[in-house]
Amino acid sequence: MKNFFALLISILLLSFLASCNVHAQFASKGTIELGGAVSFSSTTAVSNGTASDQSTTLFQFMPYGNYYITDGFSLGLSPGIDMLKFTYSGKSYSEKLYAIFFVPGYAFTTHGSLFPFIEGMVGYTAVSGDGLTDASGISFGGKGGVKLLVGSNGVITAGLSYMLFNLSPKGADKRSGFNDLAVSFGYSVLLPK
Repeated sequence: MKNFFALLISILLLSFLASCNVHAQFASKGTIELGGAVSFSSTTAVSNGTASDQSTTLFQFMPYGNYYITDGFSLGLSPGIDMLKFTYSGKSYSEKLYAIFFVPGYAFTTHGSLFPFIEGMVGYTAVSGDGLTDASGISFGGKGGVKLLVGSNGVITAGLSYMLFNLSPKGADKRSGFNDLAVSFGYSVLLPK
């Protein structure tokens, strides 16, 4: 895992150095960005407010859309469906996680084609499947990374996110769900203004 992070940092640094002389109009008012991200995550289950000692790895795909309401500041939506398979208390489960997140974000303006960004995420999550058929809640987290312009309307995104998924049964006093740390890579296109 350490080698993966070292490789990721090296690629981001080289991309930044290669793009310093390229000027772009990305992240300006009226820009629409549509795309998706694939992430690899390490997930830790939480039950009744207590985190598990075991974690599960997960690949997921989340489409998204952003609209820049001012230079740098965007509002977005990100729906998703994930397939989860995990073991909890000695029993195996197969679940589908449904989510929709509201995603306000900010892309820092540069004079190149590399744009550092931060995003907050808050939304509704629900699960259905073998054992947790009536679990849902408000989940939240954040993401940071870089967006690299490719060509005239492409954007490659690399980021790191941390999410607190709330999948509590009705009437629960404490949160149940999982904490998710993910490295993600995505691609999006910019629609003309």
